[in-house]
Parts: sequence; C-alpha cells; structure tokens
Amino acid sequence: MNGKILALLFAIALTFAAGAAQAANENKFDAPKGMVLAATNNPVLPPVADQASRGDFQDAPLNLAAIAINSWSQKLKAFVDRTAAEKSCLTTAVYFEARSESEQGQLAVARVILNRTMAPNYPSSICGVVYQNASRLNACQFSFACDGKHDRPDDSRAWQTALAVTALALASNNETKDKQMLLLATATNYHADYVDPRWSRSLNRLTKIGRHIFYSQG
Repeated sequence: MNGKILALLFAIALTFAAGAAQAANENKFDAPKGMVLAATNNPVLPPVADQASRGDFQDAPLNLAAIAINSWSQKLKAFVDRTAAEKSCLTTAVYFEARSESEQGQLAVARVILNRTMAPNYPSSICGVVYQNASRLNACQFSFACDGKHDRPDDSRAWQTALAVTALALASNNETKDKQMLLLATATNYHADYVDPRWSRSLNRLTKIGRHIFYSQG
C-alpha cells in the first residue's frame, strides 16, 4: 500500500473520529440504518440493553438518544400492530357471525363485541373478546372461533362489507342517533332467533335486528 493511500485512510479516520466526538459532545444522534430497519420491520424488538449485549449496535454509539429512539420505535410498532390485529379480529367476527345480515345487523354484532371490551367480565381487547375460550371445541363465545373450521373468508364482497362495518363501528362507537342502535348501548349478548339458549332467560332483552336477538346483563 503506497503512502498516498495510507495518508488518505488516515485523514478519513481522523474526520470520522472528530465527527463522532462532536456528536457525543452535542448529545446528537443519527440513527444507523440497521436500527431504523430493525424498528421498522421487527414486530417485537428486545430491550436496547439486550441488543447491545449481543453486538447488534457495535457500529453505533449507545447513548440516551439511541435508547429513546429505539424505545419509541418499539412502542409505535407495537401500537400499529395491535391496532391492525384488533381491526382484523373484529372484521373476522362480523364476517363469520353476521355476513348474511344487513349492514345494521352486522354493526349490531360489532357493537356487542366492543361493549364486551368495556365490561368487567370479559377481556379488555377485541381479539381477547372474539377468541375467548377458543381452545374449547364448540364451547366458546363466538361459534366460528371454536368449531374446528378455518377462519379464512371466501366471500370477497362480504369481507369488504365487514371491513366497512368495522371501520364504522370503531369510528362511531357510541355516537349514533339511530334509535335501534341506541338500544344496543349496553348489549353484551345475542343469539339467533331459531335457538333458545338457557342463559338468555337471565338477561334483559333489548331488541331484535334481522335474525339476531340482543340482550344486556343489567
């Protein structure tokens, strides 16, 4: 290696060192591409300390800014993933439980699920409500979740309707002027009108929409 190349490499090294020192002194941090990609693509990232111990950030100075960026990236990714999952669970339930119903009938089913997330005796998440006791064959809250059949929709038009109903249910929540929907503000249960489950006798009947009868617990 000749002297000119050595001199050039030495100059580059000095420039890099000076830039790093200045960045540290000014408490500034430019996230390395590796960290940005990890935060963008990984659904669940390990704590910063764990990544550092494995050498994930050997090419980047660890400082408070790096920790803050990585922490908020994880939180944002988790929030986005959870929101998408909750929408998917609600849409799936609307599709399998009420795709043959009118839009209002589908919205009523979505309302029951959302109401359950706020009720003390049910899980607090949409997916938790939809798949409660799903491991018990034919003994869960929503029959499609534990009937042993796949949960892949095969009617694209009905799926698109369920997506629209889900968006409407999440956006409007309790804000509706429809009298029939107002009756469902406390609804936590429903069943098809061709069955007579024993549990319905201990609840308050609210209304019937399509082929479903809706109840509240108090």
